[in-house]
Amino acid sequence: MVHAYFNPAQAAAFNALATTKGSTFEIKYFNIHGLGGVTRTLLAISGNKFTSNNPEDWASEKPLAPFGVMPLLTETSADGKTIIQIAESDAIERYLANKFGLLGSNTFEEVLVNTFVSNNHSLQSAIFSKYLINKDPELKAANKEPLITSNIAPWIKYHEQHLVANGANGHYVGNKVTLADVTTDFLIGLIQGVTGEELVSKSKTPAIWEVREKLNKIEGLAAWKQTEEFKMLSEKNFAVLGFY
Repeated sequence: MVHAYFNPAQAAAFNALATTKGSTFEIKYFNIHGLGGVTRTLLAISGNKFTSNNPEDWASEKPLAPFGVMPLLTETSADGKTIIQIAESDAIERYLANKFGLLGSNTFEEVLVNTFVSNNHSLQSAIFSKYLINKDPELKAANKEPLITSNIAPWIKYHEQHLVANGANGHYVGNKVTLADVTTDFLIGLIQGVTGEELVSKSKTPAIWEVREKLNKIEGLAAWKQTEEFKMLSEKNFAVLGFY
């Protein structure tokens, strides 16, 4: 039996919604930013309506979910007649970025965006696995310096250099927002969860920081960050993972 999320019967619905506007979205995830943070940011930037669904009994729902993980995204067309479902944060983010025009203006730019996003995901995975979700305090402490030396510091060096080469305009590609910008904004929070402002800040990495400042000027995202839901997610995220 084909799981609903992987059912080829969704193909027509995907094609119908790929370029249409006015959809509403539901993201199923815990009441933290976590791996749902980038998805919520993309939806806020787009101006589309979205709701968050924190499962009341995830233990019973987990075996029914693709791979047994979240986030999970449901998109419903403006007329309510077409519904699609997507699993896995990376697939969700790239689908939304494509739908909202955040993968560049041509094939070369799309490859560039995906290159930076892939590199960002590598660092994100290292920070989560080696530090943020590590429940052994001694191992977590032991992992910190190698994580900084081998993963975080090189990322800062190369990304600051590229952003400067692109004019330090707050964007990775050209002069507009892409998925690369959004994933870097998320990484700023992760890095500060490990090192505070020791490595990434407005004064120490101005080109990287400009990415965050440009995003925060987008009306939909600025409005989302002022909501009580966003503030609640931030507080719970800090309590669970140690970063806002």
